[in-house]
Amino acid sequence: MMMKRTKRNTLIGGAFAVLFSLASASTTLAQQPVQQAPAQTQALKEDFQEEELDCFLNASSKINEIQMEAQGEMMKIVEDEGLSVEKFNAIAQAQQVPDSSATQPDPKEVEAFQKAAEKITGMQQTVEGKMVEAVEAEGLEVETYMQIAQAYQQSPKVKGELDEKMKQKQASQQDSLNAN
Repeated sequence: MMMKRTKRNTLIGGAFAVLFSLASASTTLAQQPVQQAPAQTQALKEDFQEEELDCFLNASSKINEIQMEAQGEMMKIVEDEGLSVEKFNAIAQAQQVPDSSATQPDPKEVEAFQKAAEKITGMQQTVEGKMVEAVEAEGLEVETYMQIAQAYQQSPKVKGELDEKMKQKQASQQDSLNAN
């Protein structure tokens, strides 16, 4: 159970990095997902079945949608607390890297930051569940999804295969649109 929990936490790690970078947009589908922790380093797997890669792309697309939705909700939470996204990020960064020479934020802003951060952190379980469901709904185990995501980032072979599949998928979608 602990192993599965750790994998789920790793899966959502990318989504909650948004907590401290709300203003940044998602990049390509396969780049967002999983960041392997150094303690979890394992041999890089590169021999995935075509079906696994297709399922990975579908799951990545769904995860991207979930992340974009969560990012929008997070931005709304921050703004509802009376902070701009930029101010929220500045306070978050100041708390991560304390600098005695930097101007200290207003105590009311820090309080608003704390409230927003607490609400955002409370979203984690819901978003985590949605992301795991998206992966499993595509017929992949979270571990396989994570292996493919790691391979995409570290293996030119897997990156090339997935990039080609993405191009084919986009071309097919464009052809469908043009036919209508």
